[in-house]
Amino acid sequence: MIKFFRNIRKSLLMENKTSKYLKYAIGEIVLVVIGILIALQVNNWNETRKEKKRLHHVLLNLKQDLKQDSTYFMNVYEVEKNLFLNSSEILFKEHGSSVIRIEHDSVLGQSFRFACFTPNIKSIRDAYQELINSDLFSQIKSDLLKENIKAYYTQIDFLQNYSEQAYPLCNQLILDLSHYYTIIIDIETEARDVSDFSGAAENVFSTNYDLKGFREDKSLNPKLYDMVDIHKDRLGGLEIIRNLSNEIVALLKKEYQL
Repeated sequence: MIKFFRNIRKSLLMENKTSKYLKYAIGEIVLVVIGILIALQVNNWNETRKEKKRLHHVLLNLKQDLKQDSTYFMNVYEVEKNLFLNSSEILFKEHGSSVIRIEHDSVLGQSFRFACFTPNIKSIRDAYQELINSDLFSQIKSDLLKENIKAYYTQIDFLQNYSEQAYPLCNQLILDLSHYYTIIIDIETEARDVSDFSGAAENVFSTNYDLKGFREDKSLNPKLYDMVDIHKDRLGGLEIIRNLSNEIVALLKKEYQL
């Protein structure tokens, strides 16, 4: 092809047809420019196609991360609401009560042990980090989807920080309550049953507690009240995280058929 164009130029010069040669040269330049532009366009199209495919893959991974997070947060929510919050509310009410109770009540004994527990707040961030650390995040067309993704991980960070700030109060209350109860293990239970702490061995534990001394320690009242609030605040944060996760999944399905 190059030899063909060279022969044409040579023929025009030999025939002294300067004007035709110039027109031909300009036309040849235009063809070269068009060829370059087409090549660039094809290359850009290929790169765009690759980026869209990569974005689709990362968003699919994000959906999987959210699914795993959702399972974990659901478990945290259930145990915090039904066990840890319930335990702290029982202790708070019992502390201000004057009703005579049967000593060694199993529910109250369990409440002493679990009132101050706050499960870890954690999440999987591999896909999110890939989105943020590249230009893929900016390629998401839906502003609402981008806002919800950022809000989701921001809320997790907030709840983590909130929980860390609450640790001193939780730990101090654990120490304070330890003066009023003692955990007893059934010595006839095999060691393997006790060491396998999955909840199934919970029946091997019992609690002796000093209800009179517990009620007389008035310094516990505001601490128990704060503990109840901490559990409720964490549950509220987990509800926000759950709602954001559901909205993100719905938008991924709508925008990217994921």
